[in-house]
Amino acid sequence: MNIGRLHTAWLVPSTMVAAAAGFATGNMLLFPLFCMAPAYPLMIRRLLAGQRGRAVCTMLVWAATLAPTSVMLSFWAPEQAAATVLRGEVYADEMFHWLRTGEGRESRPAEFLVEHAVHLVLFTVLSLATASLASIYFGTVLLNYMAYYVARVIQAADGDLLAGVMAWHPWSLVRVASFVVLGVVLAEPLLRRISGSNRVPGTGRGRWLFLVLAGLVLDAVVKAMLAPSWRQWLVRLTG
Repeated sequence: MNIGRLHTAWLVPSTMVAAAAGFATGNMLLFPLFCMAPAYPLMIRRLLAGQRGRAVCTMLVWAATLAPTSVMLSFWAPEQAAATVLRGEVYADEMFHWLRTGEGRESRPAEFLVEHAVHLVLFTVLSLATASLASIYFGTVLLNYMAYYVARVIQAADGDLLAGVMAWHPWSLVRVASFVVLGVVLAEPLLRRISGSNRVPGTGRGRWLFLVLAGLVLDAVVKAMLAPSWRQWLVRLTG
């Protein structure tokens, strides 16, 4: 039996169960920790085995599982979600203000580029300092409050799943994927030093970092171009 494949096969259900368990605690700080618990050790295991590509795939599968799981939890238990999802209400209110009025960071590149830059610097520092433990926690918080907003959109659209799909703005998906890859690659330097293992990838990060940079640029360009029209489509769906 291929142990690596077995671990990957369990990643999807274990992420769903862990997220539900964390959500049930009602604790804003524990919820993200539960969410990332199935994936982070597996990512480290992959990197210690010299499997950077598999580590990236692991974390992308995890993010793709957590996102809809978190949406469903927030949709089914909105009051619990309001008390459990860190910054959920704040972010959702900010986004709904943008939907109603067109005013907000989403429509002002000068503002959202600064916010993106701050997130990038913070994520990079946390990744290098903690082998991505803290940065993935930070990223999980962001993913969960984005999911909370998506759940609010579905509620506003009377359960219309198309509205939920549209609420995952394409530029946001590109940004999430870019940060996932960045977290894996930037975990390597500290992990290599701590473990003393030469199997942890020490070279070849350039092409991955180029993909991250390209993704972040694409995120900004697509957001600047599509945000106004995307808002109008969402307004039609949510009434």
